[in-house]
Amino acid sequence: MKANTNSFKTLSTRLYELLEAERYSESTMRDMRFILHSMSNYVETYRLDDYSPEIGERFVAYCVNDLRICSSRISRAKNIVGKLNRLQQGLDGRDALLPDLTRRFWLPDDLMTPLQEYLVYCVGKGNRQSTIDYKHWICNRFLKNLLELGCTEIRDMTGEQVQAAFLALGAIRYWERIGPFLRFLADSNYLKQNYSGLIQRRRHPMPQPTVYSPEEISIIENSFDMCSPAGIRNYAITLLMSRYGIRACDVAALTFDNIDFENNRLHFIQQKTDDPWEGELFPEIKSALQRYINNVRPNTIACTNIFITLAPPYASIDNRAINTMIWNQFGRASIDIAARRHGGRAFRSSVASNMINDGVSTEVVRRVLGHGTKYALKHYARIDIESMRLCPLSVPEPTGMFANILSGKGGHSDV
Repeated sequence: MKANTNSFKTLSTRLYELLEAERYSESTMRDMRFILHSMSNYVETYRLDDYSPEIGERFVAYCVNDLRICSSRISRAKNIVGKLNRLQQGLDGRDALLPDLTRRFWLPDDLMTPLQEYLVYCVGKGNRQSTIDYKHWICNRFLKNLLELGCTEIRDMTGEQVQAAFLALGAIRYWERIGPFLRFLADSNYLKQNYSGLIQRRRHPMPQPTVYSPEEISIIENSFDMCSPAGIRNYAITLLMSRYGIRACDVAALTFDNIDFENNRLHFIQQKTDDPWEGELFPEIKSALQRYINNVRPNTIACTNIFITLAPPYASIDNRAINTMIWNQFGRASIDIAARRHGGRAFRSSVASNMINDGVSTEVVRRVLGHGTKYALKHYARIDIESMRLCPLSVPEPTGMFANILSGKGGHSDV
C-alpha cells in the first residue's frame, strides 16, 4: 500500500485489515484491539491527526508511565508501533506485519570490517544462513547505536558505550547475540578487554520437556469431532504431529508435491533447518489425509498448500493457527494438562521421549525428528528416567573429619 496520507485513522484501519486476514488467535487479537483502541484515544486526546514513528514512541511511553499496563501488553504496544511504522513507510501485506531482518544500516569500514570477519567466523562454526542473517541484523543495529554514541572505531569502544548501545536495542534477550560478538572482538584483538560480561542475563532453568504417554496421545487423537469439516482437517494435522513429531511450521507448508500416495511416502524440506525429511506414509495418516482432501478441502487451485482455511477467501493456515488448534484440543481432551505444556511441541517431545524409553537408538530418534546433529537430543535424554536408574553411582563411605561431623563427634581434633 503506497499510502498518500500519514493519518493514524488510515494506517490503523489498514492494519486492522491485515491482522484480520492473518487469522491470529482470539487472545492475540484481543490484545491488539486493546492497544489500537488505546492508541486511537491517545491520538484523539492530543489531536494528533498524522502518524509518525515519534508519535509511536510517545505512545509506548504513555503505556508505561500513564496506563501502567503489564509488560506483555507493553511489548504488544511496541509490536503494533513497529507495524504502523512499516505501513507509514509504504510497506504492505506481510512486509508490514513482520520486521525486515534484511535491513542494514550504513557503517564506516572500521566498524563494518570486524562485523564481516565475525560473520565469516560464524559460517565456519556451522551456523545456518538464517542464523547468520539474524546475527548480522542485530549486530549491525548494535554497531549503529555505537556510532551514534560517537564510537567510530571498534578499538575506541568503552564499557559505558557498550552498555548504552545494547540497552538502546530494547530487549535483554539480544545479549545472547551481542555477548558472543564482543567475545570474538576480544579474542581477535580488536578489543583489549572482553566486554561480554558487562550485562548479566539471568538464565532461566530449562524446563523438562513435556511428555504425554502413548495412552494420553491416543485420547487426544480420538477427541476430534469427525462429523465436522474442522474436526476432519484438524485430525489429519494432529496425526502428522503426534506420529512423526513434525513441527507445526512443516505441517503448514506441506503441498501435494510432498505426498506420494501411490508409494506411501512423505517427504519435505524442513522450514527450520532446510534439511530434507522423508518417511513412510502410515496407513492411518494416509486415510486421514484422503478423507480430508476428498471430502472437506475446498477444490481450489489458488492455494497449493494441503491445509487451508475452510471458508473463503481460501488461504493456507500457518503454524500459529495449528498451534492454537492443538492447544485448544488438549483442553478439550479428558487428560490432565495442569502445569504441563500442551502446544504442538508437546507432541514432538513426546515422540522423542517415548522412542528413547522404548530403547530406540538416539540416531534413529534424531532422524525421525529431523535434527541435524545428535547433540540436539540431549534435552530429551534428560527425561529418560528409567534408563538413568540402571546406572547410578554408589555413595562412598564417609571418612576423616567429614565422618566425624556426620557421627556428631565434631569436626575438630586435638593437635
